[in-house]
Amino acid sequence: MKTRMLLALLLIGSPLSAVSAKFQNAVKARIENGYAVVLFADGTKGVFPLAQMKEEDRGWLGTLSTESPLARGKSEFKVVKETVTVTVKSTVQVATIVGPLETVQLVPPNVMRDQIDATCMLYARVHWLDIAGFYLPVVDLYKIINNSNPARPWADPFYRQSLVNLMYGFTPRPVVHRLPGQADPFKWVRDEIRKGRPVLASFPKEVWQDLPPGFIAAHPWSGGDVGHQVVINGFTWNKDTQQGTFHIINSWKELPEFDLKTEAASGAMVVEQSLSPRGEEKEEAVKVTVVSVTLLSSMGSTNLYKVETTDGTRKVAAPNADAARSMVGSEGSGP
Repeated sequence: MKTRMLLALLLIGSPLSAVSAKFQNAVKARIENGYAVVLFADGTKGVFPLAQMKEEDRGWLGTLSTESPLARGKSEFKVVKETVTVTVKSTVQVATIVGPLETVQLVPPNVMRDQIDATCMLYARVHWLDIAGFYLPVVDLYKIINNSNPARPWADPFYRQSLVNLMYGFTPRPVVHRLPGQADPFKWVRDEIRKGRPVLASFPKEVWQDLPPGFIAAHPWSGGDVGHQVVINGFTWNKDTQQGTFHIINSWKELPEFDLKTEAASGAMVVEQSLSPRGEEKEEAVKVTVVSVTLLSSMGSTNLYKVETTDGTRKVAAPNADAARSMVGSEGSGP
């Protein structure tokens, strides 16, 4: 065996000292499927990926497999791709029907956050992800804020791109569902929340007309044309009266959440997209082709676009036209 080892080393042109210590006592080897199956002098065996070896080790084991091949036993060697099983997060906290009144309430975010300056688009997404089971560490949140202009984030390219990149830092990746072009927005919201999916929405017009009267009295400010992003994580709906409420998760310390009547939301709230709970199996998406993107109005941190597609027309709140096109173009899939 020593003679064979010396011959093998001469063939690969390397001294024994160049071979890793763990392979110097190898006496037989077999190469298959990108792995080396090795028998050592003490009778033990091992399986090692060739891609992770240095060149001298691959050469030594390759030559050994020719000079002193390890016979295949009765057992079969297979390389099985490692899979990660993710438990689906349970997001539905309440789901009741009493007479004509239906109530569905999802869990709140684990952490209720108070936005810094005008960064509602960022904070709403952090709450949205949190409800669905994707927690963003505060250090990652501040990395975005500290490198942006929080007073006018919508004008900052880094901030706008960070909103897109935010969805890529999780495993498994969050699965987003866009509002279908022909759908009734509020009916779609209720259907999504019944599935346990929180919904991202915005107030692109006068925010204050939709807030509780007591809050308006304590905060006398016109609001102007500055938009505001929020999350919907619950609803009530009376099928007889065709009226109800949406439960809103907000990013202000003074008003972290509130109920918004459907009649107040009509014409004032734009529904954007829902988010599957972490671990929910991804649905097959129908490809949507964007035909045109038209700016309808500019509202500070939110622009409202009309997006014409092969599957109808959408209204999308996005930081820019490219983002609106991307959001609709990837409809039904993860971002």
